[in-house]
Amino acid sequence: MEIKESRAIRLDGVKTHNLKGINVEFPIGKMTVVTGVSGSGKSSLVFDTLYSESYRRYVESLSSFARQYLKALPKPEVESVRNLPAAIAVKQSRSGATSRSTVGTLTEINDLLRVLFVHLSRIICRSCGRVVEPESPSTIVRKCREEFGIGQTVIVAAPLRRWESVKSKELRAQLEAQGFTRFVDPESLAVTRIADFKETKSKGIAEMAVVMDRMEIKQDPADPRLYDAARLALRVGRGVASVIAAKRLDFTDGLDCCGVTYAQPTLALLSFNHPLGACDTCQGFGFASEIDWEKVLPDMSSSLAGKGVACWNFGMHDGVYDLALQGAKLAKLSVAKKPFSDYTRAEMDWLKTGKAPADAGGKNSSYHGIVGYFRWLDSKRYKPHYRIHAARYRKYVICPACDGARLKPDGLSCRVGDMNIADVQALPVDEFTGWLAGLRAAAEQQGFLDPKRRGRVERGMTGLVEAFDEAEARVGYLQRIGVGYLTFDRPSRTLSGGELQRINMARCLGSALTETLFCLDEPSVGLHARDSKRLLEIMREMRDQGNTVVVVEHERTVIDGADHLIEIGPKAGHEGGNVVHAGAPQVLGRTVKRAEAAPVSPWSGAGAKFIELTGARTNNLKNIDVKIPAGALTAVCGVSGSGKTSLIQNTFYPMVARALGQEVSVVGGERCLARAVKPLPLIKSYSEVLLMSQAALGRSSRSNIATYLGIFDEIRKLMAGEPLAQKLGLAPGSFSFNTPGGRCETCRGLGTVSEDLSFLGDMEVTCPECHGRRFGDAVMSVAWRGKNLADILALTVAEARVFFHDRPAIAATLDHVIAMGLGYVNLGQHTSSFSGGEAQRLKLAELLREIRGGKPKILIFDEPTTGLSDADVSRLMEQFRTLTKNGHTVIVVEHHIQVLKSADWLVEIGPEAAAGGGELVYQGVPGGLAGVERSLTRPFLEGRE
Repeated sequence: MEIKESRAIRLDGVKTHNLKGINVEFPIGKMTVVTGVSGSGKSSLVFDTLYSESYRRYVESLSSFARQYLKALPKPEVESVRNLPAAIAVKQSRSGATSRSTVGTLTEINDLLRVLFVHLSRIICRSCGRVVEPESPSTIVRKCREEFGIGQTVIVAAPLRRWESVKSKELRAQLEAQGFTRFVDPESLAVTRIADFKETKSKGIAEMAVVMDRMEIKQDPADPRLYDAARLALRVGRGVASVIAAKRLDFTDGLDCCGVTYAQPTLALLSFNHPLGACDTCQGFGFASEIDWEKVLPDMSSSLAGKGVACWNFGMHDGVYDLALQGAKLAKLSVAKKPFSDYTRAEMDWLKTGKAPADAGGKNSSYHGIVGYFRWLDSKRYKPHYRIHAARYRKYVICPACDGARLKPDGLSCRVGDMNIADVQALPVDEFTGWLAGLRAAAEQQGFLDPKRRGRVERGMTGLVEAFDEAEARVGYLQRIGVGYLTFDRPSRTLSGGELQRINMARCLGSALTETLFCLDEPSVGLHARDSKRLLEIMREMRDQGNTVVVVEHERTVIDGADHLIEIGPKAGHEGGNVVHAGAPQVLGRTVKRAEAAPVSPWSGAGAKFIELTGARTNNLKNIDVKIPAGALTAVCGVSGSGKTSLIQNTFYPMVARALGQEVSVVGGERCLARAVKPLPLIKSYSEVLLMSQAALGRSSRSNIATYLGIFDEIRKLMAGEPLAQKLGLAPGSFSFNTPGGRCETCRGLGTVSEDLSFLGDMEVTCPECHGRRFGDAVMSVAWRGKNLADILALTVAEARVFFHDRPAIAATLDHVIAMGLGYVNLGQHTSSFSGGEAQRLKLAELLREIRGGKPKILIFDEPTTGLSDADVSRLMEQFRTLTKNGHTVIVVEHHIQVLKSADWLVEIGPEAAAGGGELVYQGVPGGLAGVERSLTRPFLEGRE
């Protein structure tokens, strides 16, 4: 379809990666979907060309000073680019997800919440629970009338405790000069003339209060005389005043209560990323490290003589044993050969702290205990090996000071209703909506939203009304985009790639940008089929705001809803890189076809054995019992946030791993709650349980397929075994581009060098010394079967399989890569250049390599179809079938309908997300789901949606 050039972004002669000099147009103000098989060149077109060129032009528009702080992207291989607007890429990368980052910080809801709390919160005393607020003279008059009653004679005085820095003689002179004549003792309530007061060691002038006036409380509510006395007392007392009758009432114009002075609520005080607000113990991270005694003393049957303290068995640190044994003698403890399990409490305290028991009559020594040893390690933190060693024997726990809330006590004392800001951040997005609506209604009723009261909290910050409007809009986007089950305090690192990308999309919508190019990377990843329509509406709204949206996608709903469709193919790698189709999505090309009916599993379940998980209640799971058939393919489905990950990754996986003796922590750090996983004999028949999560593939510029799969070591041994290599003294380590000796030292094994073009920035060019081969002349002179190392790395996986046909260690690994459809990739191709689907399949090939031979294993996959086309998914299912035929048990957490239909056993968790989920909706063969009315997956399996 030809598009008017003025209304289209036009790319001519695109040759980035495997693209074959193609010419492409993207209509401006429309939504374009780019699709094709994995590895065909979609990401190369959209992100490595379209977005990269827009970003490069933006960076070049900045000053040379500003450019040094921005990441440089390589110039794409393209002849010309016309009508290119500013671009924003929304990928599944976790590059911005730091340990401080949460859903609240990503969406900027935390910033808006701080504005609301500064305006509307009240400080609640941590001791007595009363509201802490500054007291004015009017407040003092009102409280005196309430406490003492009309007609009561009272003394209004100004305590002098805040004058303690002034010398007594000078203070007495100042008070007399101002006309004050009497003191009152705040404790005994006795009145004394200033001239007659004599200081003692226990009672100085600073412990007294100077009398402002003595009067009766009048009938008049304003009581001008009492009001004036109170105002004078606050001024003389530097913010504090007392009113004395039969009892004493203390007042302050500051935020004081129960002997504690509270800080005024500010934006900084309510931020865990600011020094003024972050908890002093955990520095705003919400967790703190402590010694893991199970790792320090792994064998309680061991002893000091048996060197049973694991952390001391490190280099020269075993000398601590001698200190401990000498300390034991001085402490009069006979513990040298005594098992740790037989230690008394006093002896264990000595081992940990080095303090001799008082009742033993011993002495302390230079041995300061295991705790002291870790203090010494901390003093050496500037040395990496000490820091790493200490970290091995520590564990992270919820911060005991802030209980994981990340803020100082003053920040947590600010409450709206009965909730502090950490309580609000712990609400799911769906519940937060109701809380926000209730707060706005209460603020309107109390007049806080009156235009006359609108103002700015701090310079540059929006006011209260604007904060409400913006928060409501952003929360609405989050709900519509399908992440309403997330809480705002959820760490970003625990989010899936799809969740993170959808949150970033909500941010883009909330920014109200126009005339911008948005490049989206498979936003449907992790979404249930029901939520794909919501996603399409969000993308259309981005388009309707005047933006151009370009989406890399395989999901049928998104493809059908596009304004313009571009197919890249027809195949992957060097067989792809062409435009197969460009036009309306209704006219499909050769690579994107209507999904064929998925083959129904022949598995009947007759005589099957089951692994049973009972009483699962991790996170939102509601005490459910789940059965997983042994030796079969089980698919776990449900809407996003229903509890699939909680069930499989956070409960089933760690419990089975522990039953098999594997050391594993619960994924995400959550507590694993379930009664049992059984039967144990069936579980013991497996050698191990393996989990392939959504963790990103390592994408170093030095990493390639050969190094990632471990076959490069075998290749280097072959090269080092050649006679010429031995004559030149080249060992296997010489055939590495990571270490000196064999690599090209000009480019340090990278194949490219950076040229500083001063005001134009840096440019990567091919190394003039090795011409991109990465190795020195000596290494290049060695050949095996007629090919040097650079020639071998230039082979495709399929070619390498033939070349190494008689090397089982290499050939078997390459077979797995070919089976995953990656035979076209070069052995030396950087993993950083892999598309999402290629990276996913390479991870699968690596896992298949690990599980060959031996006893059966339990294999868990978290959304393995990420980045894969329907053709790639079919190939993946064949691999799963091969695994189950070999006795392995395969469990996949998936949304892909083709996978769900082809599974042997189906488990649906739901029916909704968060509190509305966590129930077992169905478990059984896929065909049995047809009779489950409350299943949200059933309509899609039946093809009715």
